[in-house]
Amino acid sequence: MSETRRLLLEYETDVLSSLARKDKRVRKELIQAFSDASEIVRERALIASIDLNDPTVVDDVVKALADTEADVRIAAAQALAWYHQPRTIPALLSGLKDSNPWVRSHCALGLSKLMRGPIWARLKEDVIDKFIDGFPDMTDDEIRGFMLDLGIQSDAIEQYLQWKKKEFDVEIDFSVVAEMESGPLILMGEEAEAGTPVLSTHSGLSLAPEVETILAELPSDIRDSLPPEDLKRLTPETARELVDSLLGARPKKKKKAKKVKVRKVKRVRRVKKEPSKEELLAKLPPEVRESIPEDSLKALTVEDLEALLSTSVTTEEVVEAAEEEKEPAKPRAKKAKKAKKKPKEKKEPKAEPEGRLPEDESDRLKLLTDKFGAEKAKILISLPVDMLEGIPDEQIEEMDIDTLRNLTAALE
Repeated sequence: MSETRRLLLEYETDVLSSLARKDKRVRKELIQAFSDASEIVRERALIASIDLNDPTVVDDVVKALADTEADVRIAAAQALAWYHQPRTIPALLSGLKDSNPWVRSHCALGLSKLMRGPIWARLKEDVIDKFIDGFPDMTDDEIRGFMLDLGIQSDAIEQYLQWKKKEFDVEIDFSVVAEMESGPLILMGEEAEAGTPVLSTHSGLSLAPEVETILAELPSDIRDSLPPEDLKRLTPETARELVDSLLGARPKKKKKAKKVKVRKVKRVRRVKKEPSKEELLAKLPPEVRESIPEDSLKALTVEDLEALLSTSVTTEEVVEAAEEEKEPAKPRAKKAKKAKKKPKEKKEPKAEPEGRLPEDESDRLKLLTDKFGAEKAKILISLPVDMLEGIPDEQIEEMDIDTLRNLTAALE
């Protein structure tokens, strides 16, 4: 596993961005990760591209806006909005028609930075189509009138027409780099003139009072779940777009309530709302649950319980074998006769079946070290082979060291 991919899987996106700014090889690996086989790696690579502070990456980010996974498209839209390059206008316009409200919101934010005026997230589909199609059969004067009616500022219209003549094949605007490095803090009124941040009541963030007032329109459960990194970049205009988008996406009372999917950004791990920890505990076989101390059971996370459930088949087989030992001789003889039909299937193959771990502990430790690293291998070697084989490699890669230690402690 490459160092770049490892950092992305461990969510060290800021560390990777710092390395990519200094090393061209790491930068190239980061961009290649935009098309990685893992959706998690793709999403986090796009998040890392924001901290890269290099607007030239937008040409590669645009391709990710067509990804099949919504989380990847959200990350791509967020990166495009952050860099707000004129050459990405066609992609941002197409993003306004995405099925995911967060993709639409970020694309609208990017367009508002390039062409101020309307609430882009609320434009009708036929209006968006005219932009995407390039205003067929319309003169420049007709386009000007059309855009003025939408509320787009006149200087932005003239700039747009110049970009359109070049088919948006314009040079990268590096002036945004200075804006990125200065930070996204928004100051208003006397506090702004004095250079003192306005402390928001929303999770202690420094937000403009107008932004805070707009966010207050959201129900508390949605407002509290909004990613802090996104909130710090809001302006009054983009805050209005975001709130309108989220409120517009809420279902009517007569219909079944739908969960609002909120964008998760750096340093926020994925949260699986279903199934709950209680549901997973209920699925554990009684013999497995009874074998784990109560304190250890309470300390297990959702990921730990899912790993335990993945080994439940093996555990049940062990319990069934123990029960057979207690049965009278005659019933066991009958079972043995039934088993005589397929005795060779277990004895004939001497080679290890595909996916099985070596029986020899030293060989097994070497294989685990190659797959997951020395530190994880030392923890995993203490697990029984049959249980270890029941845990998918992807699950182990996602687990951190503390999670692995909790899991092995529970199984010992």
